[in-house]
Amino acid sequence: MRLDFLILADKAEAIGGKLYLMGGAFDRIGLAAIPGPAQFDVAIGVLVGYGETNFKHAFELRCEDPDGKVVLQGPQGMLEVGRPPGMAAGAEQRALLVFAGPFVFPAAGAYSWTLVLDGVLQPPTRFVVEQARPLIPVPPPSGG
Repeated sequence: MRLDFLILADKAEAIGGKLYLMGGAFDRIGLAAIPGPAQFDVAIGVLVGYGETNFKHAFELRCEDPDGKVVLQGPQGMLEVGRPPGMAAGAEQRALLVFAGPFVFPAAGAYSWTLVLDGVLQPPTRFVVEQARPLIPVPPPSGG
């Protein structure tokens, strides 16, 4: 079992084996206040091998700072994928997971979401949290 993808999105849903994303694959999050909440979803695809189907597998999602310190503990649980009839020996299938925010970040800076599958740390997805810049109002054109 291994991570296929982990994507940040404004909105994500997994329905009927398909992933629906709006505003996905960004790597910068601007917050009005830090610390503060960020409203986004985390969409995950996990590839499950033929011999790994019909067994329960542990997963844990967490957000870490650059030093590997866990700053947000995400969901933990069990994942089980059945083997469909006619699946070829050695084939993989994708399981989809979506976790909805908001997620509260303690400070501006670099972070990474990491997924642990059956105790094995998967490659991280890195992103940056920064202070959002206020919008500067533009005066209307003067008539004349």
